[in-house]
Amino acid sequence: GGAGSAARGDEDDEEEQQQQQQQQQPQVERMGEAAEVQARQREVAGLLQHGKHREAVKAALQNPPLGSHDQAVKDMNTEVVLNAICSASDSEIDKIVADLYHNSSPDLCDTLVKYIYKGLADRKYCGVLLKWHASAVNMAGLGPVVRAMTDRKTV
Repeated sequence: GGAGSAARGDEDDEEEQQQQQQQQQPQVERMGEAAEVQARQREVAGLLQHGKHREAVKAALQNPPLGSHDQAVKDMNTEVVLNAICSASDSEIDKIVADLYHNSSPDLCDTLVKYIYKGLADRKYCGVLLKWHASAVNMAGLGPVVRAMTDRKTV
């Protein structure tokens, strides 16, 4: 019976190692997501320092952490987006939304509307966000609004 119990001990060790790796994986993913958002934050801050609001908004909206289960990461990214949006002057809003809709992916308009609603729900920057909302609806119609409200992947 000694050899059999030793083999079972090895299997138990392997199983335990697999469980530890599986438990560590989400933590590694969250660290990767947080690092990605921090890199985006630095990029957006640099663009804003140079007065490149259009590029800052576009960069802020790229690759949002839609699939993340870490609310802190999502909240950090929301701050990056809202910072970029609120830094633009009223006269730039229509130009930036038009650029997002016509020259970039229309998905960025959908993402923009999701962040507008998230900001409105937090009761932050409502006046500015309503201007962005009006511009997005004027440019892209109600499609982004409907998709933002029905998409299960939240920002």
